[in-house]
Amino acid sequence: MIINGKKYVFSRGVAFYPEKEMEILKKQAQQGWAFQKLNAFGLLKFSKADPENKKFSVDFFSGSKTDISEYLSFYEEAGWECITAYKGKYFYFKADPCTPTIYSDEESYGLRMYKEWMWMFWRNLLCIPIGLVFFWLNVKLGQWDIPHNSLFFSTRMLLLFVGTFLTAMPLSIIINVIFSLVIYKDRRKFYDRPEQFAKKQRYVRDLAILMVIGAVIGALMAFTGLVDF
Repeated sequence: MIINGKKYVFSRGVAFYPEKEMEILKKQAQQGWAFQKLNAFGLLKFSKADPENKKFSVDFFSGSKTDISEYLSFYEEAGWECITAYKGKYFYFKADPCTPTIYSDEESYGLRMYKEWMWMFWRNLLCIPIGLVFFWLNVKLGQWDIPHNSLFFSTRMLLLFVGTFLTAMPLSIIINVIFSLVIYKDRRKFYDRPEQFAKKQRYVRDLAILMVIGAVIGALMAFTGLVDF
């Protein structure tokens, strides 16, 4: 979609489908749309520009803020131009088609993937117990012998919303991490052939499978009374 001269494309997920997403950036650049950033709504933002033939890469940065300058210099020396960053962890680059990939072997790329997965896993896992507390409070409040007025229902809706947000979202990301590790376990073998790996990724199929898994988990939560209202 194009709004006020800017083009927006839904992100496939920078953490789960970076190879496929880089192919999107490449195609848009060839059509005269320069990538600007990934916004908070999960949309890739482009501006009108001269068509160019470039290849793109996104890397996960696991260091501290004081190391960013050195990190970017390393990429620049290797022929990669930094375009933008997302959440201070994902850095987008572009380069001429003949530029070698940054990662030179499976081991280094595998380590990059491991650091990314662990960061996502633990960051989201810690949110789940907090979300479950809000679910528990919602259930306990429903058991109290108090007037069921507008304040009562508003409080329960708020507890349910916060509980869902702090539980369902992190849980879905953790499931995505595990799913990706199982379905795309050979990903690191394509460290120097990301465009070939992009062809192996099946975004629609994966989305359908994950939706079924989510529905099953939601049903189990309802069965145990966590989302009872």
